[in-house]
Amino acid sequence: MENKVTEASEIIQEIKHILVEDMQLNVIVEEIPDNYSLLEGGLALDSILIAELITRIEDRYELRFDDDVLKVELFNNLNLLAGFVAQKQLATQFNLGVSQSEEATC
Repeated sequence: MENKVTEASEIIQEIKHILVEDMQLNVIVEEIPDNYSLLEGGLALDSILIAELITRIEDRYELRFDDDVLKVELFNNLNLLAGFVAQKQLATQFNLGVSQSEEATC
C-alpha cells in the first residue's frame, strides 16, 4: 500500500473523475459542485450506482467501507464523502504503522 494520505480536495476531484470517466455519467466534471448531492436533488445515483461508486473508491484508495458506517448521509455531498475517505485513509495508515512497529519490537 502506498504510504500517502490524499487531501480531501484531491479526493473530491478523483471521485468526480470516477463518476464521469469510469462510471460514464452524462455530466461534465467542472459542472459538479463540491457540495452537490449524489442522491436525490443532485446526481440522483440509485443504489446500484452507489454500490459501484463504493467499490471503485475502495479499489482506488485500498480501503474498505464497513457496513456500520454506510449511511445515506455519507452520500449527501462530495465534501462529506471525501472527508470520510480521507479519515479512513488516515486511520488505515495509522493502524498499518502501529502493526508494523509492533512487529519490529517482537
